[in-house]
Parts: sequence; structure tokens; C-alpha cells
Amino acid sequence: MKNISFFSYKGGSGRTSLLFNVLPILAKELGATPDEPIIVLDMDIDSKGLSYLIDEKSKVNTIEVLKNGDDLYGDDDEDLPISQHPFFKKLVPIGEDVGLPASQDEAILFVSAHATSEESKFLNGKNNFDIACASLKNLEKLCGDYNCKAIIMDTPSGGQLAGDAALSISNVIITVMRITSQFQKGTMEFLTDLNQRFRNKKFILVPNAIPNADGLQFNVRAILDSIGNRARNIITDRNELNLNMIANGALGINEVRLFKFMETNLSKIKERELQEDEQRALDAYYKLVGEIKNV
Repeated sequence: MKNISFFSYKGGSGRTSLLFNVLPILAKELGATPDEPIIVLDMDIDSKGLSYLIDEKSKVNTIEVLKNGDDLYGDDDEDLPISQHPFFKKLVPIGEDVGLPASQDEAILFVSAHATSEESKFLNGKNNFDIACASLKNLEKLCGDYNCKAIIMDTPSGGQLAGDAALSISNVIITVMRITSQFQKGTMEFLTDLNQRFRNKKFILVPNAIPNADGLQFNVRAILDSIGNRARNIITDRNELNLNMIANGALGINEVRLFKFMETNLSKIKERELQEDEQRALDAYYKLVGEIKNV
């Protein structure tokens, strides 16, 4: 089972839109089914993105998962089929929402971040980090016992408790960034910190929403090469760095004009042909999923 965090050092990277578009492709490539689903958690309590895109509330929210440990998913129900398990049946099936056929709706189950303000106070306690990590470990065990294909977490930006807890149990960290100077500096600073605190993580660096530089005095290839070289000097043999999204001529994931007006899932667009920028982005999503699958 893969534990995957989609992470960025700050908001505005397009991290959530990227995850939203990758989900149906990842479900297909990992062979997710209603009996062996992907579990998705919106960990960004204060700046909900994925929960708004999906626009459905699960009966259990992220804060409950982080703070309650065994109370949500104890061993007493281990013989139940997944469709009857008291934890899994509280989650929202979203396969259809992201472009899978109706028969595969429950192949992706979602935990939304619609916590109350009182519940959200849990995130303010520094001593709650160990509780959150232990609870996610319990979730990991439960999902492993039920042969779930992956746990995927949309983390808050920076070093917030929910994000740190997600990163602590992840074996794959999709590090999303734009190519602006502030994103470069901030991302490298966070990579330095994460490399010092964690071991045996697989970082996949994903420059996202790469703009068309025609007519401007910028060399995108040179910028991406510089980003790759800086990242190589940070991620040591404690962890592993994957730069294949910008290697061998790859240019990360291009900007999609449609996303400036509305976030959507490109896999769901059936009523028209994809625009050139949309098709290039979809191809890049498939490439990213290939990198995740090979970890």
C-alpha cells in the first residue's frame, strides 16, 4: 500500500487541482476497486480545497481521524466486509465525481475537512502531533488489513500539524511548486528541513502550472534545470529524490487556461475535445502517476 502526500511549501501551487486530476488515473493504474479502494483525506482544515471541489461531507472528518485513534477503527470489526465496516461506510464515495464509471464510485473513498471550530482547536496543540501520528498509523494499519491500494493526503502548506502528521506516515511525497523565485526559495528551504527530519521518503518534485514563456525573456528549461540541481544538493542518501517530471526534456506540468476560471477534472470532459494545453497537462498527469506507481 502506498501512503502519498501532496505537499507544497505555500498555497497557490495548484497542489489540490493536481491531486484532483491525478485521482482517477491513479485509481485505474493501482487497480483500485470498491473492495480494495483508495482512501483520500483532505488534511487542509483551515484552507479547504479538495473538500470544496468535491462538495460533499463525509460522516467522519479529518480532525476526528487525527485525534481519536482506535475509537474510529478498532480491531473488533476486522471480520466485516469493507462495505459494512463502521469506519469505511462513513466515507464519501467519489469515484464518479472524478471521472470513474458509476460501478467504480466506491473505488475512491473520501474524508472531508469540514470540522467545527471547536474540533479545529486540536490543531493548535503542539503536544497533539504524537496523537495525530499515532492515529494515522492506526488508519494505515486498518487500510492495510483491508488491502486498500493507497492512502492519499492533501496536506496544508508549510509546517502545520496535520501536514507534518501526513508527511510522517507517507512513503511518497509529491512536492508541488511553481517556478517563481519565491517558490524556489521556499521549496528548497522546506526540502532542507524535511530531509533533515525524515528518512526513507521518496520525494517526487513537480513544477506545476508552468506558464507559456513565448515573448518573454525567460528560459523555462534553464529554470527547471536550476531547480533540479538545487534539489539534488539538498536531498541526500537519507531520502530519495525523483526529478523525472523535469528530466529528459520533460517540462513539469503546464498551465491550463481553463483552471484560471474554474477547477475541474480533465478526465471528466466528454462533451468536447480537449484543448492543446489540456491534453498536454493530462499527458503529464499520466506521467506523474507512472512515477508514483513505480515507487
